[in-house]
Amino acid sequence: MHWPKRAAASALCMAALSGLCTAQEWTETSIVAKFLEQSPHARETRARVAIAEAEARGRTLYTNPTVNYSRESAGFTEFFQAEQTLPITGRLKFLKQAGASSVRATEADGAFSLWQARTSLRRAFFRVLATQQRESLYSASAKEIESVIKVLRDREREGEGTKFDRLRAERERAELMAELALIRADTALERAQLLAFLPPDTAIASVAGQIDSSPLPLSANELVQRAMAAREDYRAELKRAEQYRFEQRAAERLRYPEPVLNAGLKRADLGQRGAGSSNIANGPVIGITVPIPLFNKGQTEVARYTAEQERVAARLQILSQQIRASVEGTVQAFNIRAKTRDEYARELADTGPELIRIATVAYQEGEIGILQLLDAYRTQRLAQLRMLDIHTAVKEAQIELEKVIGEEFAK
Repeated sequence: MHWPKRAAASALCMAALSGLCTAQEWTETSIVAKFLEQSPHARETRARVAIAEAEARGRTLYTNPTVNYSRESAGFTEFFQAEQTLPITGRLKFLKQAGASSVRATEADGAFSLWQARTSLRRAFFRVLATQQRESLYSASAKEIESVIKVLRDREREGEGTKFDRLRAERERAELMAELALIRADTALERAQLLAFLPPDTAIASVAGQIDSSPLPLSANELVQRAMAAREDYRAELKRAEQYRFEQRAAERLRYPEPVLNAGLKRADLGQRGAGSSNIANGPVIGITVPIPLFNKGQTEVARYTAEQERVAARLQILSQQIRASVEGTVQAFNIRAKTRDEYARELADTGPELIRIATVAYQEGEIGILQLLDAYRTQRLAQLRMLDIHTAVKEAQIELEKVIGEEFAK
């Protein structure tokens, strides 16, 4: 094979390998899409709604008719009858409305559970991303120390440096490599937390993205109002209050009786016509049975659903207080962390690169020793790690705020 063809083939191989590496990286959007498409959380929610719908339909079905046959030997009399309760009180209409509200409440409960799982998934994603970036910082710092060690070896060989300087730098590298190994273990643990939300056949080699945070679109009071409108658990309680109102109205209809209509055919022997003959006559039979609501007038059911409405009203008040407190507290935490991030970023941008440059020049000129030089590298590394921790804290505050609001901010 000619060299140009070999070079072209090598380039294609490198491009293919690069494509495979890129395909192994998962973004926040792809992770969330995978979760929503194949997560058992979504299937469990759909099954829960299907159960609620079946229960609601079952309560509004007409009672089954009954068929009765009886025969009297004395005088030969037969009855063929059918009975059916007549739902004339309108109770089934209220039960149907209550069932619809119950289904919507179940849907809201399922959506809230799915939202909480999705929020936990996003938090796990950014923790994996943070550990990856922390690993990259330690790897870059190890390369910097490796270059310093190389210079120190050259200087030692030429008689311009000491063995102590080289050994101290090698000890610093050993510490970095040990810390890097521990961080890789943390990355594996965080990745396992992420995989817990995804199908078993999902493989995640690495994730890709930026740990940046959007500014708050509204004030704290406006975010509280937004949460009241968006939170699915709050909406579920509102639907339950609606359901219990219909249940109470249906229970009040128990004081009115629903008649039972029976109709059929009667066959009877009217007597002998003559010798050896009988006189069989057929005729319709119709009747109505009216239960008397003497003991059970639905009073216990009315009392129960009245208490249920009181309970839901209390829960709505508790939930409203919790939402307001959570939103206001999380907004305050987000603002403090974001302000700290901005101030620390300015300090790091002004002093970070200059510190390394001054320390390197000073060491080369003999003004400082190896300990001061390594301390400058360590200080810069710790500052970068602190910056990453602050960015992660701000992002987690944003995710927590979106969790308590019930929806994500527009990106």
